[in-house]
Amino acid sequence: MEVTIEVTEEDYIRFNMYHINQSPSQKKLFTILRYMIPIVFSIPIYIIGTEVFQQPSAYWFVIAFIFVIGWILTYPVQYKRSIKRQVKKMLQEGDNSLLFGKKKVRIEEDTMTIVGAHSTETISINNIVKIREYEDMLIVYLSAISAQIIPTRYLDAETKHSILNLINRK
Repeated sequence: MEVTIEVTEEDYIRFNMYHINQSPSQKKLFTILRYMIPIVFSIPIYIIGTEVFQQPSAYWFVIAFIFVIGWILTYPVQYKRSIKRQVKKMLQEGDNSLLFGKKKVRIEEDTMTIVGAHSTETISINNIVKIREYEDMLIVYLSAISAQIIPTRYLDAETKHSILNLINRK
């Protein structure tokens, strides 16, 4: 089975977002940044307001509480924007012609071959660690941090199902 696809920068950014949402270490970091940072910083806000400015403690308690709640509610959006900016900056740092562009994905009995404009990669089906299916892409993991992106906009339902069956057969 052979399929022609094109991987874009937006596909790569979405792949990174999906990967971060699935990574246990990134989930832990996200939780720490979302909950611990505002709690830790609310204490100096309260102390500075009550001790340095000598204002009512109830007033500064409310301000610190609003800071904590505001941070917790808005941090997920800030985090996603930050990740997208970081990925875009990384992509601008060098030649990424191997990541993007038109590719032919050929899946045979025991191998998956990806032929791009500048490279050819042959992967044994047995070396595929896992495959994740999302609405807009299939991600074929070769290790915990290495993967092939197959955008599903180039696949009909039957082809997508066949690819999943061939890879999951191992």
